[in-house]
Amino acid sequence: MSYTPARPKSREEALKVLMDRCARAEICIADARRLLTRWSVEPEDQESILRELLKERFIDESRYAAAFVRDKLNFSRWGSRKISQALYQKRIPADIIRQAMEQATEVSMTDRLKTDLRRKNHAIKDEDTYKRKEKLLRFGVSRGYDYETVSETIEQILQEDRT
Repeated sequence: MSYTPARPKSREEALKVLMDRCARAEICIADARRLLTRWSVEPEDQESILRELLKERFIDESRYAAAFVRDKLNFSRWGSRKISQALYQKRIPADIIRQAMEQATEVSMTDRLKTDLRRKNHAIKDEDTYKRKEKLLRFGVSRGYDYETVSETIEQILQEDRT
């Protein structure tokens, strides 16, 4: 499957398409800029379109970050590190990332991690405790949780299973 570039759009077409897209879902400046580039919109037109979208509040980085955090926590079940890194890659400012992450409570994230690790633990067929811990640890860290939290949660789960 080869990549075919999008049909070039005029400034007005690009603005209309982006306004429609922003009205349906949150997008960030980086995503909008990527689309404008893909549509071969001139760089000076890109900047004026982005200024207009920001002025009219079609694009709002804080609103985008908050929605992104909610979605990744609730639907993708990501941990805070993975969410923060994804927002950073989208060039969201650090202070906005911090504010959005503050909305996520540590208690609910730990509970979510515990539920996911329990589910994974039951799916692992290996009886060797060391290999089981290793697989659970790799799973938890890949979800974006820090090593210490994952390790402590694994110990709790395995302790509960022993009793």
